[in-house]
Amino acid sequence: MRLPKLTGSVLSGLHCFLIAAEQMSFTRAAEILCLTQSAVSHKIKNLEESLEVQLFIRQPRKLTLTEEGKRLQTVVAQNFGDIAHEIRDLKTLELSGDFNVAVPPTFAQSWLLPRLKRFIDKYSALRFHLRTRNELVDFQTESFDCAIYFGHGKYPGLHSEKLMGESMLPVCSHEYAVVHELYNKPEKLSACLLLHDAAPWARAGRNDEWQYWAQRHDVVLPEAGCTFDRADLALQAAEKGIGVAMGRKSFIAEKLESERLVAPFAMSVQSPLSYYIVCRREIAMSPRIEAFINWLKAETEEMV
Repeated sequence: MRLPKLTGSVLSGLHCFLIAAEQMSFTRAAEILCLTQSAVSHKIKNLEESLEVQLFIRQPRKLTLTEEGKRLQTVVAQNFGDIAHEIRDLKTLELSGDFNVAVPPTFAQSWLLPRLKRFIDKYSALRFHLRTRNELVDFQTESFDCAIYFGHGKYPGLHSEKLMGESMLPVCSHEYAVVHELYNKPEKLSACLLLHDAAPWARAGRNDEWQYWAQRHDVVLPEAGCTFDRADLALQAAEKGIGVAMGRKSFIAEKLESERLVAPFAMSVQSPLSYYIVCRREIAMSPRIEAFINWLKAETEEMV
């Protein structure tokens, strides 16, 4: 195979190939790249002709990488990631430019957003970009400066700092608690509908939070339950009187104060997980990361 020139067409084709290889679908790649499916197929075909090698095995309703395609995917992902990191690192020396942060959805809505204006006002030259997700970030291929995780704090190859711990307890509406005679009677939960956050942390089971709480208080839980892909939706369902949700205190403090939710029994438990800020080790000491960490820690200290 002759060494191809890295023309604009080849570079564009490599980027298109990487997205298609990650998605294993020309259609989904087209959606991500804002192109038509035929345009993606055309780019991949041109790339294969330029490289003089087949990258995909095309079958009806199925796409598979050839061995050559797998090798190319590995090297392209690494090098594109290195380029993106280098470009971003050139901008981390100053407290300005784009600042990309990944945060769990409910943490973003219930804890970060009410405080975020103070950070943006303090560092007005930074263009803050918030993206919510429960999954862990692939810092090798994704252009995030840092992320906030709810976890154990052990992330190989990455820098992590603990922000704050968490505790949790069951919550519901006052009306639901009265109808189901829940006040000071945790055994009555057996006749209730439990509301589950189906993804309370990365790779968690849908009822892990409830089970952890129940085991420590020796409470029998009912089988019936509803699941939601975000904790805030489970809490909103609890407000509407649908059932009982497991509430993290950092999310429910204001709701309890305003009595939109009640804790029918004072049986909280310290979560085995905490909130951590995570980033690549080589940029952990950059001004923008340090500024964000210091601001977050100041905000958490005010809660104590």
